[in-house]
Amino acid sequence: MTDPRASERSDPWKESRPYRVLQVWLDRFRYRWFGMLEVEGEAGRLRLPMTGTVAQWFQPGEEVRVALEPQADPRALTFDAYTLWRVVDGEAVLIWPFYQERFTLERSSPLSTTPLYRYTVLAREAGLESDFEAIVDLEQHHYASEAEILARWWCPEDRTWAEANARPLCPRCRRPMRFGDLKDATRASRFLVLLLEDRAPYEPLYIGYVRIDPPIPMMHRRLPDGTIQPNLRQAVFPADWFEPSFWPERLEEELKRERPDLSPFDLWWESQEIALRTCNTRGARLARVVVHPDYRAEGLGQLALRAAIAWIRERRIPEMRRPKVVLETIAQMARYNPFMERSGFRYLGDTASGRPVLVYPLEDEALPYLERFYETDPVARVHQGKLYRPAFRSVEPLAGPIRLHHVTYRYENTLSLSGMAPPLHEILEAFGVHERTIQKIVLKDVSLTIHPRQIVALIGASGAGKTTLLRLLYGAATGRRDPLYRVQFGRIEMPENVQAAAYLPGEVEPEFDGETILEALYRLTEDEVLAIEVLNVAGIADAVLYRARFSELSTGQKERARIAYLLARRPNLLLIDEFAAHLDPQMALRVARKVAALCRQHGITLIAATHRPEVIQGLEPDLTLIAGYGLFRVSARGK
Repeated sequence: MTDPRASERSDPWKESRPYRVLQVWLDRFRYRWFGMLEVEGEAGRLRLPMTGTVAQWFQPGEEVRVALEPQADPRALTFDAYTLWRVVDGEAVLIWPFYQERFTLERSSPLSTTPLYRYTVLAREAGLESDFEAIVDLEQHHYASEAEILARWWCPEDRTWAEANARPLCPRCRRPMRFGDLKDATRASRFLVLLLEDRAPYEPLYIGYVRIDPPIPMMHRRLPDGTIQPNLRQAVFPADWFEPSFWPERLEEELKRERPDLSPFDLWWESQEIALRTCNTRGARLARVVVHPDYRAEGLGQLALRAAIAWIRERRIPEMRRPKVVLETIAQMARYNPFMERSGFRYLGDTASGRPVLVYPLEDEALPYLERFYETDPVARVHQGKLYRPAFRSVEPLAGPIRLHHVTYRYENTLSLSGMAPPLHEILEAFGVHERTIQKIVLKDVSLTIHPRQIVALIGASGAGKTTLLRLLYGAATGRRDPLYRVQFGRIEMPENVQAAAYLPGEVEPEFDGETILEALYRLTEDEVLAIEVLNVAGIADAVLYRARFSELSTGQKERARIAYLLARRPNLLLIDEFAAHLDPQMALRVARKVAALCRQHGITLIAATHRPEVIQGLEPDLTLIAGYGLFRVSARGK
């Protein structure tokens, strides 16, 4: 018998002893997070506590190996008191303790490769009730329907069931209910949760999860001419990789005829039980990958897939039997987001219902079958495993530099006490405030050159002239005649091909006109893929928010929606005042990094006013303009 980690066998393996499974203990109400195996060997009987989602895959008579921790009490074992291996065809498969591994994701500067920030994520199999509560909460961001009820809950007092998206009170005893199950999951579903370590106090603990199921029983392909080709996977891979499949629906029909007395829940449970005993494939199915909406478009989806792939390979998830060679997924969102293909998934074709199928080769054994498919199949020869096509095309950059020649701008205000209430009049006069005209120079003889494609940060104290400069640039780019947008002294040269978009709070703002933000961006772009792309870049990757109206968003979400709207206009000059002013520090850094990267990639000149150091860090500006009450100092990157 071989150990998959035989080159570095751990002490628990050396101390392990052979046992056979006597009985599997499951509680239907809490099997997701509690179950037990009773095993027997030369050392006697042991009761091994674990999650029911693991225990249910065992059958009486199976050979296992168990190693107890040195201080473990064999009469009262705890979850962390032992290590369990299953013996499959002479190989030892590690089963318990449940899988957990740390993964890191470093976000670096695209210019200097200097690290900007790092995520440390603990990926572990869901095994606590709190894990599944977090999954329910995250799952709500996966759906766009308020009516979608995701979870079942039960009362420990009277075993009453209820359905809700958050822990409800029992309708009978009014006590908090316990988590039971996810409504759309099968008993075969396995969950991997992602926990954010080294996080700020305001950041969430759970930032995502992955759900893995057995492969679906049947999969047909819709060809471009509309005809249906049966058994897509068998046209690519050996048929026995996907058999015996997990097909409780077929078993449920048989049980219904044989045992008409069963309740709907009992019918479901028993059919799933039979399917668990027989399922033994060499594939797995990625049923869900959900990342917290504030952390999407950050590469954490790819990290989640990397963690899931490592879990599947090591533990042979979900059945923990035959070695896994291929991971499949059916995901409509793969048309609109490239993270699966960036993670190594390849497109096979569309199902009969028109949803794209992608596969990931878990072992080299799968590669020759894929390559032969792309060489010989007429349709696959065209797409070559690629599905996603980016919609954001590079703009025509500014044809020349923006030049400011001796630009001066001053404000003149007359302060009058007339019309004020007498007591206030007296107070102001006591402080020496009388009617007067105040003149203030905010820009004084400013000359500078901004080259095409440059990222420019405009910093300085409030009232130092940042907004004034942005107004004058926007006025020069658009021909706006309002005096606030016209140069008083000096001149500004703009390239002839300038296409400007600006956000100047309270003055120049995107127009959502009561539409949902996705509708507004689609109206602007006439391209649903482009609309979703710019929302992702701006940090709005929650499908629930796609259908929200601008007025329904939080202050920070509104700011991100405005940035998305500006990008959707595909300008070659982008002017933003108070960039990311209402975002938390981590989100501001992430959005600044993504927007600057997109501008650099697609030839957009960006000039952003900010007072936040994390925005400067994320933008990595080519020029920093420091405004100071009439005077400007220009600092180039690296100086």
